[in-house]
Amino acid sequence: MIKHLFKLVWNRKRTSFLMITEIFFSFLILFGVTSLLVYVWQNYTKPMGFEPERIWYVNVDWHDTPEEVVRPNLDQIVKRLESLPEVENVALASGNTAYAFYTNSTAIKYDNKFYQANFFYQQHGDFQKTLGLKMASGRWFKEEDASSTKDPLIITQDLERKIFGIGSAVGKTVGEKDNRQLIIGVVKDYRSAGELQEDIGTMFMTMSLADTSAWLQNVLFVRIAPGTTPAFEEKLVKEATSIGKGWDFNVRHMDDMRTSYFKTYLTPTLAFVLISVFLILNVGLGIFGVLWYNINKRYPEIGLRRALGASATSIYSQFLGEVLVIATLGLALGSFFAIQFPLLGIFNVVPDVYLLAMAISMFLIYALVVLCALYPSHQAAAIHPATALHEE
Repeated sequence: MIKHLFKLVWNRKRTSFLMITEIFFSFLILFGVTSLLVYVWQNYTKPMGFEPERIWYVNVDWHDTPEEVVRPNLDQIVKRLESLPEVENVALASGNTAYAFYTNSTAIKYDNKFYQANFFYQQHGDFQKTLGLKMASGRWFKEEDASSTKDPLIITQDLERKIFGIGSAVGKTVGEKDNRQLIIGVVKDYRSAGELQEDIGTMFMTMSLADTSAWLQNVLFVRIAPGTTPAFEEKLVKEATSIGKGWDFNVRHMDDMRTSYFKTYLTPTLAFVLISVFLILNVGLGIFGVLWYNINKRYPEIGLRRALGASATSIYSQFLGEVLVIATLGLALGSFFAIQFPLLGIFNVVPDVYLLAMAISMFLIYALVVLCALYPSHQAAAIHPATALHEE
């Protein structure tokens, strides 16, 4: 039966080639869209490690104020804000966190290998309590760590797995000979790039404001107490400005930053999906039209087969089988190109994304083709032999 179907497809090479080409390009478009959606969904389902609600991101601009004035003022601002009843925790840290659209990456060296990581500084306060990070093992920084002879380091759990496999990272020393860091703790999760992007893992370091060799950080992370209204923003800025006179404090609510982040990344994605759906639907209509035209041209063949005793079911199965053979040939050609993505490591995405996208795309293409073929095949099976032969 299958051999006969291939022969029928071969006998109508021109029509079959047109449909195979349409299915081939439809699969590639669908594979691209599905790969993107699978990638975004897999990232979205991973735990963030913190809740953005009630966290305010305060960017400090001290303009041309001398550094020897900035350092003690920042210290006083953190302490002043911590004393306010509307504030739970405050941390002065680097701004490369989720939804900030700012990254700062570096490499960790261990066992003569380099591992890429997001590089995050805590300079004052307690970033762990402010964002509610959970420790998987070890501990968070203490005040005395900022002046330690061996720089203490905290990494995320995904980075621990990447570097040490199933072994524990706590107590291990990493880095170059002249710049060694001791890992003192491992954080469960911290998605520094946001939910929709793949995270390379984060390493946390601490620096003292009193250390003049340390680069000053200019972002205050403030966790607001439950029930605090947005009106508190004016009070917060007023309290900070009373110490940092002439400074600018730009306050952004992290849940608003999250909304902006989703709009930025999802808007082009949704536009791409809508355009692709429109193209796929047009291909589906094209396949439907070709099948309909093909059946009208094959009236005599269908009538003769029915007159020779072929059942409606066998006619129905034949046309449906032909379409499935054509779809399989188009998908086989498309899969050859799609499989190059995981094999060559294109876009540096894990192979699982591409393989799952291929499986979903194949299923959808087969579903589309069968759906387009159902009605024309049903019409072919319903042709009465006497009517077809009379028309001939």
